[in-house]
Amino acid sequence: MIRVAYVIDHLRVGGAQRHLLEVVRGLDRREYALEMWSAAEDPGDLAAVFEREGVPVRSFGISGTMMSPRTLSAVRRVAADFRARDVHVVHGYLFEGNFLAALTGRLAGAPVTLVSKRSLDRYDRFDRRAAAWLSNQLASRVTVNATAVRDVTIEHERCAPERIVLIPNGVALPASAASAPASATAADDPRGDGPLVGMVGRLSWKKGYEFALQAAARLRDRIPGVRFDIVGDGEQRRELEEMAQRLGLGDTVRFLGQRRDVADLMRGFDCFVLSSVIEGMPNALLEAMALGRPAVTTSAGGSAEVVIDGESGLVVPPGDPTALAVAVERVLRDPELARRLGAAGERRVRDSFSLDTMLRAFDHLYRTELARAGLQIPAPTAEGASATHDRITHA
Repeated sequence: MIRVAYVIDHLRVGGAQRHLLEVVRGLDRREYALEMWSAAEDPGDLAAVFEREGVPVRSFGISGTMMSPRTLSAVRRVAADFRARDVHVVHGYLFEGNFLAALTGRLAGAPVTLVSKRSLDRYDRFDRRAAAWLSNQLASRVTVNATAVRDVTIEHERCAPERIVLIPNGVALPASAASAPASATAADDPRGDGPLVGMVGRLSWKKGYEFALQAAARLRDRIPGVRFDIVGDGEQRRELEEMAQRLGLGDTVRFLGQRRDVADLMRGFDCFVLSSVIEGMPNALLEAMALGRPAVTTSAGGSAEVVIDGESGLVVPPGDPTALAVAVERVLRDPELARRLGAAGERRVRDSFSLDTMLRAFDHLYRTELARAGLQIPAPTAEGASATHDRITHA
């Protein structure tokens, strides 16, 4: 059995955390023993979700800076624990998680230490650039989820290309996007039943919501009854709500906050929009496309690697509300275009970005790197692989 310890900054709601939740749900527990480690003393709300999945959550207990004596003491303590329990793979996520995983994995003598890059973040401070460089150097391999992320990791963090492994994000596939019912909440919308544009993601500057609101202001007068639903929460929520009011969008835009029924809400979208100015490979975009929703996205990061402009969606430049409004209007005014883009987007996700494909890539990476370290762990039996496939595709 392969013992994997995942290390991450925290377990509050975010893209990396949702990705890891899908990973631990999908990997075959007959082949893998999994655990989560949070850098933060208080891991966050998702810790309970991982625990319910049978994945124990522990903490480094860090509340100060990463280079404090307490941090170094925590690294030594956790490394001793990994060594005593013979953890095979230490896999880091996000900045602090990568740094802690790299140091702890090496100090523990773990056969495989991995770090993950999932966005186009560039570090202005020298100490953070140095920490990212050191993490990459200490790791057996550096995983990236998009070619754009790979390029930034090579250029900005001076990571050797041969150390990098590209594993695109993958999402669980619905049984049939075309036959899935739309959310029942649509009937309760006091704004009416006009075309519905939907967005899903953390309310942060990276997602460029201010440009989406400016686009909504343009569309409000061009498409009667148009509605915008924004699903998610974050540090910019109050600022964005105030901006929506200033733009006169109080009867057009709803901020729905965190929701558990995201897939059901997405099924009711006539157009899915991603207005990001910086991205890795957004799961929300993949999930909307898997449900057959026509998508309009900016070309930020890996988004343009997912959507083929004019074929499986429409792609516009980041930070351009006029171009965003024009593309959304095209989709809303042309039902045949919307149908064609939605169907092609669904096929693209099924062919190239399924959760099954991603999990097989991680399984292959873990086993390959363990073999390079001199550990041969048998691959799953055909029966085990089939069981894993069933669990993935019907999650």
